[in-house]
Amino acid sequence: MAGAEKEQTGLALLGRNLAGLARAPRALTAVRARYGHGVARKAALRRLAFYPRLGLAFNRVKKNANSALVLVLHELETGESGQAARIKDAAPNLFDLPAAEIARLNDYAVFVSVRNPYSRVLSAFLDKFRFAEYRRQYGDFPLTPEGFGVFLDWLEQGGLARDAHWDRQVKLMALPLDSYDGVLRFETLQSDARTFFASRGLALPDGALGSEHRGDSGKETGADRQLAAYYTAGRAALVARLYAEDFGALGYDPAQAPGDRP
Repeated sequence: MAGAEKEQTGLALLGRNLAGLARAPRALTAVRARYGHGVARKAALRRLAFYPRLGLAFNRVKKNANSALVLVLHELETGESGQAARIKDAAPNLFDLPAAEIARLNDYAVFVSVRNPYSRVLSAFLDKFRFAEYRRQYGDFPLTPEGFGVFLDWLEQGGLARDAHWDRQVKLMALPLDSYDGVLRFETLQSDARTFFASRGLALPDGALGSEHRGDSGKETGADRQLAAYYTAGRAALVARLYAEDFGALGYDPAQAPGDRP
């Protein structure tokens, strides 16, 4: 990106953030009116992406088919398909909404996608540490079962909160699980999404959210198929401890661990 283009992008982002600050009091008041005082997690409210024509708000959580769902929502909202990198930030967040949309917050169906922590952290590892940028910033972990073990040790030593791709899901969720109008599980994503969208009078585009989620091209890690190869009993126990809050809040059983090797 050229210097002038970067400057223009930076100014646009600054303007968006300043406008969001001005709208924040009204938006937070609307959230409290709908959910009650202290229910929503303020730090995660910006992760709600709004689709006014659909009447939907999607709580974006990384490594939970986030890109694929954004593509589906964009297509349903606009009638146009696109590339995830281009449209990820196209939808307004809560603090981008004009006063008229904030006033009808109760009309939006808010949903989220959640994932088994054993699978999610392995997927984050296999995906992100392919890239030199991540290896330089966080550590040069080999993409092997042994490297995964070293990565988990690093998480325990303070790395857990350093990137949203592997941070706890509950920190990225604006609401408690039972406050959402829809919860899609990564493990049954296509059927869950089809049911949820149908309840809103919407249909999934053909081929959307299949086994290789469109929008995640180049990101597929096959983590679910490699759990047994990468996990030992010790690594599973460590993940169960690190992500205990996710297991408890999201309805996944840590006892159903993938590793049976010592």
